[in-house]
Order: sequence, then structure tokens, then C-alpha cells
Amino acid sequence: MSKWMIIFYEEIKEFYTLYLLFMAIGIGLFCLIVDYRYLKKKKLRKEARICKGIGYTYIIGGVLVYIIFRIF
Repeated sequence: MSKWMIIFYEEIKEFYTLYLLFMAIGIGLFCLIVDYRYLKKKKLRKEARICKGIGYTYIIGGVLVYIIFRIF
């Protein structure tokens, strides 16, 4: 790895804290609980599925990124 990539990785590692993990999980839950139901009620099925995928991505991705940055 080049020197600037290592510096960039270290900066992101310091930035991604437990607070940011909870924020990502909160955004994901909001998408799943609030937005998904609202879009489904408005009969916007395609948008509801996209919102559901985004919610799961935020939850799973947030946890995985946190674990990766804590291990390495």
C-alpha cells in the first residue's frame, strides 16, 4: 500500500466510532420502520422495496464496517 492510502485508512478508522455505528443502525431502522410502511401504504411498491434494501444495507454495512475497522 502506498503511504497516502495508509494515512487515509487511519483517518477513516479514527472517524468511524461507536456513535457512527449507532447512527447507521438508526438510519437503517428508520428506513425499514417508517419509510417502508409509508411507501407501501401509498402503493409505491418499487420504491418500498428499494427503501427496504437501503435499510438493510445501512444496518448490515454499518456493523460490518465497524467490525472491520476494529479488527484491522
